[in-house]
Amino acid sequence: MIDRVQFLNELKVHGIKNNIPNISLQNACFLRGILRKKKVKKLLEIGSANGYSTIHFACELEKTWWNITSIEFSQLAYEEAQDNFKKAEVSDIIESYFWDARDIVPHLQETYDFVFIDGLKKRSKDFLQLVWDKVEDGWIIVIDDVIKFRHKMEDLYIYVDEQKLTYNILPTDEDDGIMMIIK
Repeated sequence: MIDRVQFLNELKVHGIKNNIPNISLQNACFLRGILRKKKVKKLLEIGSANGYSTIHFACELEKTWWNITSIEFSQLAYEEAQDNFKKAEVSDIIESYFWDARDIVPHLQETYDFVFIDGLKKRSKDFLQLVWDKVEDGWIIVIDDVIKFRHKMEDLYIYVDEQKLTYNILPTDEDDGIMMIIK
């Protein structure tokens, strides 16, 4: 059996060396705490990159019955994530898609109790609109990098204000944070 903590540490170092946009360890730990506290069972992730965040989520959710659906647009990142899922021994329990989430999400039949949006920043509003009906009432949507890349997400901020959605901006890193929306 693989030592996943060590594997995740190595994957994080690899990501830093290769400019892979992985979430920070602080953010991963924070989100894992939410998954644990809320007893999340069905998670949708848009933007898996090399699978670092997905594997963190899998490590937390494997403690109970669970399901992760992950979507990645970059073929290179998708292929690397698939390899990392196998190495971390979670590939058989992650439903992973390579394509544009805007084309895949409308065809997903599941509803989710947690959605993590970490895809192309200028598409964050589109992703939020697409997942809205896929999230059960009372559950959580998290959008990453909303402080550092706010300039790329202005339409998201306008949209959540126009729709009067309740959200919080939580600083999870020294230079960035997440937007948490409770549906």
